[in-house]
Amino acid sequence: MKIDKKLNLVTNITREDGSIVYLHVTPFPYEVVEEHCLLLGNLFTNFISQVGGLGAARVAAMMLRKKLKREQDLNAESGQQGQQGQQGPTIVDEIQRLTSVIWNDGGAWKTTSFDAAMKQGIISPDEYREVEGEVVFFMVSSAIQKAQLIAPTVGSVIGMYGGQLESLSVTAFRDSLQTSNPPGDTQTQNAQQETSYIPS
Repeated sequence: MKIDKKLNLVTNITREDGSIVYLHVTPFPYEVVEEHCLLLGNLFTNFISQVGGLGAARVAAMMLRKKLKREQDLNAESGQQGQQGQQGPTIVDEIQRLTSVIWNDGGAWKTTSFDAAMKQGIISPDEYREVEGEVVFFMVSSAIQKAQLIAPTVGSVIGMYGGQLESLSVTAFRDSLQTSNPPGDTQTQNAQQETSYIPS
């Protein structure tokens, strides 16, 4: 029996009130990689040659947007704009489709799609921008690199930004949160108590 070694990305947004929202991202399926192979390969090469792994995890989303804009402009110039309407989902749509949001709702951890989380205001565009680079870096790198290289290379970079590679599905990860310590509020209470012990 083959053990599935596919690793997912879990990253988080920590708010000023101490509450945490997690993003769980699964890698592209093979069909998506095949469809966008030139774009993904090119971006991955640019990450390494132009920015380096560490910096790329911060600016990967910006690099992707620039690349897509350039392609759009080239298509417009060569008169291929009429075909744009028949195109399937873009690589950005695919990334968002494979991203789930896990948040704490009155003591219970819940999951929803990225799209729904944005529409319901569970996360804001500014909050997503904080982690978007990591998400794009993970998606592109895991699409191009060999499976056994993802943990030592991508994992070490993602770890520096507070993310982690996880073999758990989004549901299993959410369930693991239910059994761990209650979120946020206990940490903020402890922090407030500590300040009261400082002599004035």
